[in-house]
Amino acid sequence: MKLKNIYNFAIFGILLFALACNSGEETIPEPVKPPEPPPAPEDIFNKPDFVPHKEGEPFDSYRGLVMAGYQGWFNTPDDGADRGWYHYRESNMFAPGPRRNSIDMWPEMREYEVKYTTDNFILPNGQKAQVYSNYDKSSVMLHFKWMKEYGIDGAFMQRFVGEVIDNPSGKNHFDAVLGYAMEASNTHQRALCVMYDLGGFVPDRLAKTLDDAQTIMNTYQLKDRTKQKFYLHQNGKPLITVWGVGFNDGRPFSLTDVESLVNGLKEMGYSIMLGVPTYWRERRNDALPDPKLHEIIRSADVIMPWFVGRYGMNNFPDFHTLIESDIQWCKTNNVEYAPLCFPGSSDLNMHPHNIDRNERYGGQFLWNQMYHSIKSGAQMLYMAMFDEIDEGTALYKTLNQKDVPGNEPEEPYYVTYRGGNYSIGSQPITNLPGANDWCKRVPDELNITFLGIEDNLPTDHYLWLTGQGRKMLRGEIPLKQTLPVRQ
Repeated sequence: MKLKNIYNFAIFGILLFALACNSGEETIPEPVKPPEPPPAPEDIFNKPDFVPHKEGEPFDSYRGLVMAGYQGWFNTPDDGADRGWYHYRESNMFAPGPRRNSIDMWPEMREYEVKYTTDNFILPNGQKAQVYSNYDKSSVMLHFKWMKEYGIDGAFMQRFVGEVIDNPSGKNHFDAVLGYAMEASNTHQRALCVMYDLGGFVPDRLAKTLDDAQTIMNTYQLKDRTKQKFYLHQNGKPLITVWGVGFNDGRPFSLTDVESLVNGLKEMGYSIMLGVPTYWRERRNDALPDPKLHEIIRSADVIMPWFVGRYGMNNFPDFHTLIESDIQWCKTNNVEYAPLCFPGSSDLNMHPHNIDRNERYGGQFLWNQMYHSIKSGAQMLYMAMFDEIDEGTALYKTLNQKDVPGNEPEEPYYVTYRGGNYSIGSQPITNLPGANDWCKRVPDELNITFLGIEDNLPTDHYLWLTGQGRKMLRGEIPLKQTLPVRQ
């Protein structure tokens, strides 16, 4: 009995201890839940200040368009134009080696109807490389077909004054190419605008240049939208471009001469776009300081500043403020602004003293420019260039790096750079006077390869990316600096 009392007392003590421990009414805590992830940021889309163009309708404004410059200057000895290897050649030849050809990229030839086989450019598979001529209508038609397929709105057809004035051979070629382009514009419903490059312009050619522009107006009946439905208009008139206005590099004409040309074009019934230097607004660096430059710009409908060679991937951010300020100036002065975007550049076969190429970075460099221009308020873009393989800015299909032909000569030779000019020869030149002069042996000391599209990318990558830029401008895909992913 005594033992049972002791046992009961022990049990009672344990219960009292348990009650004491729970006197604070503590409970077992709930499992710790991880914090909710922040919601994904909503995509931002461009809110354009234009009505997007509808396929099949006339192009009444440059606003909302992404258009490319089109050189159209390539010839071959057998194309019927009697211009030889025009714009493929250098030093009166088209052969491997710097200063013996003028192109840095090689066209991808699978889709061309007419192809011309070269003599001594050999592809990695052992076959001879081929090229095209713009004198063949099928080549120009193919290029405009690509523009439609990839969503590029159209082309500015380059018309060099030095080629079409007092130059029957050049005029014959560029007249033919313009005719093909006019047909291609209607066939593929792409915008088209004539762009006079003032290279070769002098005051004595003013009247002839105006006559040439009048002939184009009359031949293609540009004021009659039933005849050339897709020719680009601005402010109710067919647009024509004058490139090379206000540069400070000693051009043989004045701003007064340019003003006379612009006024003459206006009297014919054209609206005006001007190609101007990078620093046109501040009138410094590559631009003339003359205040008259701004007078001429204010009289125009659209301007396009030239940016090729001014920046690369690393220093493009230094130009953000410039572009933003340009856009604001143009808004204030009621002038449309078309910022230039380019994929990269390279002209080492023509100018081997340049040494470096402006790399493409898989398209990120081009995309950065399109993104920032649109983000800053640009309502249109000028793409440089559709077919410029001489200076390596081409957007169209060119060979991948692994597929480019060789560029080494059969026999070594020397390239001399003296006083800003080049010469080639079989013997070296010594005792050159200038600090920057040089003479180098090819290929031992000067070995330049052709530039190809990055091997991990399709040959149409830059056409596709340009079309994506158009979608971003129109607010159809997000306004992002990140490269779009191709499905």
